[in-house]
Amino acid sequence: MNQTNGDDYRELTLEDILRIFRKRLLLFFLVVVGVVVATGIYLFLATPIYEASVTIKVDPATRSSIDIFTAGLTGTTSSRDIATEIELIKSRSNFETVIERLELVERIYTSFEIQEMLSEGYTQNDIEASLAKTLSNITSVSPVKDTRIVRVSVQHRDRTIARDVANTLAEVYNEKLAELSRRDATTRREFIESQIPSVEEQVRRSSDALREFKEKTGIYVLDAQARWLLDMLSNYDKQFNALVIELEEKKAEVVAYQKLLDEFDSPEAGALQEKWINTSHTLSLNPVITQLRNKLALLKVDLAALEDQYPATDQRIRAKKAEIAATEKLIQEEIENEFIRTGEGMSLNPTYQTILTAVITSETSLQIIESTIQSVDMLRKTYLDALAEIPRLEQQLLELQREVYISENLYTLLLERLEEAKISEAAVIGNAAVIDSALIPSAPVKPNRRLSLAIGGVLGIFLGMLGVFLAEYLDKTLKSEEDIERVASEPILGRIPLANGIRNELFVQSDPTSPPSEAVKIASSNISFTLGDGKVIGVTSPLPGEGKTTVAANIAYSYAMSGQRVLLVDLDMRKPRIEQLLGMDDRSSEGIVDIVLDNRNVGDLIIKYAENLDVLPVGKIPPNPTVLLSSKKIAALIEGLKNEYDRIIVDLPPAVITSDVALVGHLFDGVLMVTQPGTTLRDALRMAISNLKTSGAKVLGFVVNGVTVKTSGYYYHYYYYHYSEGTKKRKEHRKVR
Repeated sequence: MNQTNGDDYRELTLEDILRIFRKRLLLFFLVVVGVVVATGIYLFLATPIYEASVTIKVDPATRSSIDIFTAGLTGTTSSRDIATEIELIKSRSNFETVIERLELVERIYTSFEIQEMLSEGYTQNDIEASLAKTLSNITSVSPVKDTRIVRVSVQHRDRTIARDVANTLAEVYNEKLAELSRRDATTRREFIESQIPSVEEQVRRSSDALREFKEKTGIYVLDAQARWLLDMLSNYDKQFNALVIELEEKKAEVVAYQKLLDEFDSPEAGALQEKWINTSHTLSLNPVITQLRNKLALLKVDLAALEDQYPATDQRIRAKKAEIAATEKLIQEEIENEFIRTGEGMSLNPTYQTILTAVITSETSLQIIESTIQSVDMLRKTYLDALAEIPRLEQQLLELQREVYISENLYTLLLERLEEAKISEAAVIGNAAVIDSALIPSAPVKPNRRLSLAIGGVLGIFLGMLGVFLAEYLDKTLKSEEDIERVASEPILGRIPLANGIRNELFVQSDPTSPPSEAVKIASSNISFTLGDGKVIGVTSPLPGEGKTTVAANIAYSYAMSGQRVLLVDLDMRKPRIEQLLGMDDRSSEGIVDIVLDNRNVGDLIIKYAENLDVLPVGKIPPNPTVLLSSKKIAALIEGLKNEYDRIIVDLPPAVITSDVALVGHLFDGVLMVTQPGTTLRDALRMAISNLKTSGAKVLGFVVNGVTVKTSGYYYHYYYYHYSEGTKKRKEHRKVR
């Protein structure tokens, strides 16, 4: 991690990362294990989810759910769009049917839960609607690439319910397709059936009226002119009635499409219905369509006149038919443009787009049929005008015979159309074929134990790394001797390895060949070189617990072992430890405090600890050390002791939490700062150095105490030299023996 505080900026190296992980390996391991264990607990407690799948194929030889919208209108077959089938499968009405057939409310909810929901104000319909949404969420429909096959998968904690829902949904979907395909034929059949009773009554009345007229007048036969008029009027009446029936069928189809949209729970369905409403108003007011309809009616009247005079192959008849076809095409284009204008910006899915295409076709057919009815009606009026010129009784007979003829033809036409609709309706079947039915799944798909454990392991490693770096960031202590040297901008004079297995804090005395003892000797030499001709060395640390007293005592003993006359002074008047470390009397003994306050003789209070090593303890702890340290007697005492000793090592209190070091630091030839990686705070070290320099004290450098392989590469060299060499010697010794 990069440190960006002033001069502390340094790029994170691989060595730093390894050091951080070595230091916090336990944290990393605990986080990884914790995440993996949590994942295992989740897998143990998680409810298993089972998946049942059914594959469905739509037979291309049958009409698809799109074809049913346009086949009866255009005579063409639309290509399949799998997206449409997916939406049809997951329609709300299908799930409601599945819930009803399988009685899922009673199978999924207990009677107590149902009663509780009912008591909270929910109705049975609310419960079923909520369950339908749940089924929609646990059901997935996916197409098989480049095929007409879709796979319907249902996931549920009850494996039997998953299988039953998948299979039943496939059945309901097939029935839905058949119902949609049957819709057009059913619409025509229902319309025709509704018209037949009234037409039957009309036939009966017209036949009775004709019979009564003949019996009353005795006129039974028309003359040739009247017979000709009757034939012509009957022909046009037949055409007129067929066109009217076709017109009503088209209107019924449009209504059926609108009802079909109501079954889709989608905002686009409402938008499409609004599109029809807007268009229905504009079509009736469109002057272009009105003009084209009138033109088409006149063209068909002209065509009828030409067909009476010329054969069908005549050029004039062919030209007139071409003009009629062009006019019909213009009507269709204008209707399409009207739909585009009223529904501009809409984005419809394939189902709705197909419905819209069918509606445009129906509207075009409606306009053409209405114009054709208009032309036929014009021709009928021509013969009706001629009918007014024949005698009154023959005219009445002709009218009655015409009514009978019209009603009988209409009745026959309706019966023919009814049979056609029944055949079409009966011939429709669903186009979905179940390839593989869903079976009861044997193993759950969720949770995936192997995958979840793998994800948990990866997540644990990631969180462990995050935890290590976060802990490193939040840790304000200096991690290594490099950090200490960089923050302090002072030289490191010594590195003392962590004294593992050494109980005596004065290890230079108890174990003079140990790595810590050798490190103290090197530090003593560096201090002497840095100090020059000076004699008095103050030893302090930024905060307590960094080993300043231990370092001071061992450096003093190291100098004494080299033949120098050394005095170890305990000037920590708050928590002195020199006496305890050396195993001397407790703090009730006399010392510096007695010299300053009671003018005691220095020579009487100095204790000879070892050869060349004397100790001057603190004595009784004063109530106000600051006042005592500010006394001129302290400076005179230190100046007088310089003449008696080669080295004077002074153990001082911590430099940050007290002002004692700042009061006496300038009296020494140099101050040695003791730090410990992982304990020394960055800000505390800065503050300690600043306080010393402000008070005029000379900072000699640093001694890094308690270094390990995690905090310094120096420790490795000690370990390698002392322990590996020691092991080698022991092996050689055993070999000789």
